Amino acid sequence: MDIKARIEAAPMKRTQVGVIAICMALYMIDGFDVLVMAFSANAVMEDWGLSASQLGVLLSSALIGMAIGSIFVSSVADVIGRQKTLVIGAAIVAVGMLVSAFAPGYAVLVVLRFITGLAVGTLQATANVLASEFSNAKRRSTALALVSIGQPIGGVLGGMATGALITAFGWRSAFLFGAVITVVMIPFIMKAVPESVDFLLVRRPENALQRINKVLRRIDQPVVAELPELPEAPAKRKSRFADVLTGVNARRTILISLAYFILMASFYFANSWTPKLVTASGFSQQDGITAGVLFSVGAIIGAVVLGAFGARFPMRKVLAVFFVIGGLTFGAFSLSTGSLAGALFAAALVGFGSNAPIAGMLAISPTYYTSEVRGTALGLVIGMGRIGAIASPIIAGALMDGGWQPTDLYFLFIIPMLIGAVVISMLGKPVLASVAPKSETAREQEPAGKR
Repeated sequence: MDIKARIEAAPMKRTQVGVIAICMALYMIDGFDVLVMAFSANAVMEDWGLSASQLGVLLSSALIGMAIGSIFVSSVADVIGRQKTLVIGAAIVAVGMLVSAFAPGYAVLVVLRFITGLAVGTLQATANVLASEFSNAKRRSTALALVSIGQPIGGVLGGMATGALITAFGWRSAFLFGAVITVVMIPFIMKAVPESVDFLLVRRPENALQRINKVLRRIDQPVVAELPELPEAPAKRKSRFADVLTGVNARRTILISLAYFILMASFYFANSWTPKLVTASGFSQQDGITAGVLFSVGAIIGAVVLGAFGARFPMRKVLAVFFVIGGLTFGAFSLSTGSLAGALFAAALVGFGSNAPIAGMLAISPTYYTSEVRGTALGLVIGMGRIGAIASPIIAGALMDGGWQPTDLYFLFIIPMLIGAVVISMLGKPVLASVAPKSETAREQEPAGKR
């Protein structure tokens, strides 16, 4: 049995669980980074006299950076390594947050949010790859669903902290808080996260054998005397982007990218605008912040519920069902803002419906690519999703300036969510096992008479 097969079959060890926890914490930073601007929206608008359209651009500037970071910058993880990419990305986020706290005006803050978004997009794609590579086959689906929960947890905790900070010290204090918590993460990444064995086996950097054996000892695996032979390389190697966009990868990349586009446009619209839309419906700023926190609570519950179903049933089927449920929750929110209680409950409901499919997408996507291109592929498909996320806050701001009612906006996302269910149903079998107790791959490889 080769090195990777042993890791796939062995129980999860403390170091592997620690890697999953660090990746989850990095997703918390992502969740906080998006919502710190949403929760600060009213205060920034009042401070600088911004229109709804300008606020939409400000909300989307970080998302534009995230898309570019995911698509282009995150591919560096396939070159310099997963762990080093996480350290550099976290450092850039910390600096971006710190300088944002002292931004003198609207244009400067837009640029800073873009730069911070570049690093956040890189962090998210790389963390997802690393968590997948340190998970065993049996727990991979559950582990990746847990990582995704970090995003709404970051929204909940960040929302609670941001609400108190803005009330006491103004909106700039929220960005200072974000800088501090990101700086604290850097030593944990350096100490608790070893380099991925998958990366070391493929790239063969200097002292690869010693580094692999060091990781194997940390996860209670026997060391090896020599590295396995690399498969024979093709005469002319394609670029990593060409690898994920041609051949057998082309169809799966198109389908996964489309599903991400639909889902993240819907999620980031709801994530960014729910606090503002609740306030615009006649309730207080604090009610809007409460709605944002409840949105994140619902998102956490959604990810947990999907992870539980994904551990028992084929993830593709579970994910398709949750896309449909997500569409229905958008409709429910649009009909429930007549009272504060209804608006708050609906905010939690739409958080549940929009984030549960994200947990499924993050769990299933890495399993469709080999380690040579996994970082590039995940960055690309998540980045394509970010493009959908970029457009939705801007469109929402423009429509509100044009006279649309806040509740009407949520109807826009029902049909795309239903289309997402169809797209996921069209995916083929994965490369890595992603479902316990019996992987979907294994089921599809059984003889027809045993299925």
